[in-house]
Amino acid sequence: MRLFLFTNTFPHGFSEAFLESELPFLSEKFEKVTIIPLHKESGGRTLATNVEVWNPIIGFNPNEKFNLLTNGLFNLAPTRFAIKEFFNKKVYLSRKKTWNFFTSLLLFRSMFSNVGLWKQLETKIKPEDKLYFYWGDKSVLMLPTLKSRISNTSLVRFHRTDLYEYAKGGYIPFRDYVFPSIDRFLPISLDGEKYLLKHYANLLNKEQIRVCRLGVFDNGTNPDRDTDTIFHLVSCSYMVPVKRISLIIYALKSIDFQLKWTHIGTGQLHSQLENSAAQLPANIQVEFAGALSNNEVLAFYQQKHVDLFINVSASEGVPVSIMEALSFGIPVIATNVGGTSEIVNNQVGKLLKPDISADEIAKTIQQLANQDLAELRKNARTRWNDVCNAKENYSRFVEFLSSDN
Repeated sequence: MRLFLFTNTFPHGFSEAFLESELPFLSEKFEKVTIIPLHKESGGRTLATNVEVWNPIIGFNPNEKFNLLTNGLFNLAPTRFAIKEFFNKKVYLSRKKTWNFFTSLLLFRSMFSNVGLWKQLETKIKPEDKLYFYWGDKSVLMLPTLKSRISNTSLVRFHRTDLYEYAKGGYIPFRDYVFPSIDRFLPISLDGEKYLLKHYANLLNKEQIRVCRLGVFDNGTNPDRDTDTIFHLVSCSYMVPVKRISLIIYALKSIDFQLKWTHIGTGQLHSQLENSAAQLPANIQVEFAGALSNNEVLAFYQQKHVDLFINVSASEGVPVSIMEALSFGIPVIATNVGGTSEIVNNQVGKLLKPDISADEIAKTIQQLANQDLAELRKNARTRWNDVCNAKENYSRFVEFLSSDN
């Protein structure tokens, strides 16, 4: 049995890091794994001998508007389903939804125009092979056409922006068209399962859904704190509005003891956040570590004691940054959004309400700083092993993927 894996760019580039962890399990279980990326980026990964990579579905980055327009306009791809949705769902009433609609339609038509790929898929895929789409958007748009030509089992993972419509301006196009072609829906969290059942009950049933969690590997534990070391708070995320890093800065203004805050990651708000952090009182030390590779992040946790990890995002799937902190035995405080509550509770730190204020965050940090965190550190490590252990999660996943489902 072979697996046909549809990705965004993997193994090209450096995104889709979870797949890098998952692929060895897939290649060990399946006779051959064929990766079909949507498009290509510079850079790449080392692959097992039974993993092959086909040419990308489209020869350009879908964010390149001119290429998307020219490739998506001039072909014979079907549009009837799209026109029907445009008017039935009154997409035209929202500029954001209209933008999502046309970019998705042009992407679909661009994929449809790759005649060589369609012939390759029809001739190379055998009846027992599995179709595995790593994301619930983009490449999966080709699934209805593909399933009209072959009857192979299709399985689709769902994460965050490819699942929750509110994370994409309130609308992800063509679900009525795509979802009936999916045999198994694989959200990464129970929250994702609930979302699918609540919003698409007319397009799927509970028996088609299986929660398949991601995970991180065991890279050891965070070193113990020296007696003369000040309290160390760490956050790790892109510097974008949804992460609400400014809330952390406002909270730190109320902290009255010696504290060091390290933020790992960069992004569009870097300068703004750096300027705000410069106004913090003298008892707060600030370190902006910048963008670190995953190996550098792991080395940071292996070498530097961290008392507490914080995530106050307004929207999440199941954050890898929190999974990594738990794996090192670091207590976590995080907002109750997406699937975060499935890995964070008051036994490993503190689960915060989604609309938390800066004062409430400061109070939580103060409370935890005044108590012995040994039990929370032990519980954090246990929580990772129970829920986020990559070896356990991916082993179970490939068994399911290779079964009759």
